[in-house]
Amino acid sequence: MLAFLAVSSPAQTPIDYRITGKVFDESNQGVERVRVCAIPAPADYIKLPQVECALSDSQGNFQIRTGRPSHFRIIAEKSAAGYQSPQYEFYRNPTLAPPPEVTLSETNPTANFSIPLGPKNGALIVTMIDATTNLPVENARISMCQVNNPRICSGGVYKNRDGLFKLVAPHVPFTLRISAEGYEEWWAPNGLGKSNAISVPSGTQIELSSALHRKPEFANRPISEAEKQPLINLPAPVLLSPADRVEFRVYPRHTKLEWQPVEGAAYYLVEIDVCDGRDRELRECVNPGPFSATRNLGPVKVVGTTYEFDFVGRQPGRWRIWAVDGKGQEGFKSPWRLIFYLK
Repeated sequence: MLAFLAVSSPAQTPIDYRITGKVFDESNQGVERVRVCAIPAPADYIKLPQVECALSDSQGNFQIRTGRPSHFRIIAEKSAAGYQSPQYEFYRNPTLAPPPEVTLSETNPTANFSIPLGPKNGALIVTMIDATTNLPVENARISMCQVNNPRICSGGVYKNRDGLFKLVAPHVPFTLRISAEGYEEWWAPNGLGKSNAISVPSGTQIELSSALHRKPEFANRPISEAEKQPLINLPAPVLLSPADRVEFRVYPRHTKLEWQPVEGAAYYLVEIDVCDGRDRELRECVNPGPFSATRNLGPVKVVGTTYEFDFVGRQPGRWRIWAVDGKGQEGFKSPWRLIFYLK
């Protein structure tokens, strides 16, 4: 009889890939609750689309466990306090060095950085009203471009029922253009002059008022909800599902919206927004922006009383519906319903 001796090899200890460091302000003091992220090289991100982040402590120290080797770009931001992410060229401080980069490997699994935040970005508070009714303009597309390099721009669709919008300003002079459905374009600071420049000093806040003039074809048409009238404009649809503030723990994030039919409706418009999802504990919709599975960022036209889509990320979203009659008149909009996607 042959005897076999089993020899067990020692378990291999996983490599702890880590990036540590400190973020500090202009006075060389550490800044707490700065979100620091290690963005992997594109080829590695395609294989595993995951970005690891950490919050700095009360002394400004941070530690990111990347979980893998790669070439990383280190991004630090605390936008709520005025430190915009340098990932966006439009907001980047030209006096600071580019974000640090590092390669972690089996032989070099750790790295340490000191990251200066530099001066805070300024802020621009824009109030938009209808020049005819003095009612707030709730939705608008805002475009900003640097004066010295017009190809460097930022913007998007902004939404606020009070017509009040807070915009982050760059560290250099820029132009600002406002466009909204039914209105003529408006250019800061006085509505005219496409080449007029605006400057917002670092860490300061400037207020700007804009009165948007209607296009002739919208002169007698209701644009805001306050202008719509019962018995003339169709009532808001009754929403059925999902319920308000529901939490979904499924992936893919396939979602089906359902609502009751409205008598006299030729079709419906479905509006879906994506909300800021960086604070995982927050159960509200912050900084809503339009979601669309197509290049069209506006509401989706639907014939019927259901609509299905795949949501974009692990974050909050919201949705609402309104009916359009045979003459093309829009009805009252339903209230917003929130959805929280947790996977």
